[in-house]
Amino acid sequence: MELPPLGVDEEQPILKKNRLSTGIPDLDIMMEGGYPNPGNVMFVGPTGNEKAVFAFHFASAAEAKKENVIIISADTDPQSMREKSSSFGMDLNGENIFFVDCYSQTLGQKKEAEPDENCISISGPGALNDLSIALKELLTKSAGKKVRVIFISLSTFVLYNPKDSIVKFLQVIEGRLKNADATALYLVEEGVHDKQLLSLMEHGMDEKLTLSEGGGKFELIAPSLDMPVPIKLSSSGIAVV
Repeated sequence: MELPPLGVDEEQPILKKNRLSTGIPDLDIMMEGGYPNPGNVMFVGPTGNEKAVFAFHFASAAEAKKENVIIISADTDPQSMREKSSSFGMDLNGENIFFVDCYSQTLGQKKEAEPDENCISISGPGALNDLSIALKELLTKSAGKKVRVIFISLSTFVLYNPKDSIVKFLQVIEGRLKNADATALYLVEEGVHDKQLLSLMEHGMDEKLTLSEGGGKFELIAPSLDMPVPIKLSSSGIAVV
């Protein structure tokens, strides 16, 4: 019997083993399997739904692979995010999906009568130590599984913390996540940060993806892509066009 080539998935020979699916089949093929695993991926793009929907695809692809997902949110509460993902046909209600809610307490929202067992709530985006502890707890709970981590959005944490603090935090977290066999997707708002700070944020990343908008059309740019890939947002999420 002929053996499969080294470094590829036996079931899908054209896809590398050291990648995690983006949740978008056409994009997986173009990126030889998806995002690097383990790895830290910065995803820069304009304000809008597109970046978040990429994140929803990435999260929803975990269930079939028996992987865990940790979503760290500074921009909205978990229930609103679940509802938003559902509007694109993706379900973030699975037992394998955990949230670190860094948003609700900043609004003074009261705790639910029935606490969400899959959610850890902390005081806000400025509480980096509490966030680090919560993330460590969820990584321990996910031991033995591949983990997908999503920061929605990293830009908010950067705006709430001194530059030196956020750089040190990223240095620690990036190493911890790679040691846990995790792939982390950090959403970053285009045009919010100066070039020097953006360069510091990018320093420890394994890959940077950029979503470019022009004339109402979007293109995805990445080192693993031979050329910019046109994409569109539809009722079922992101599609390659």
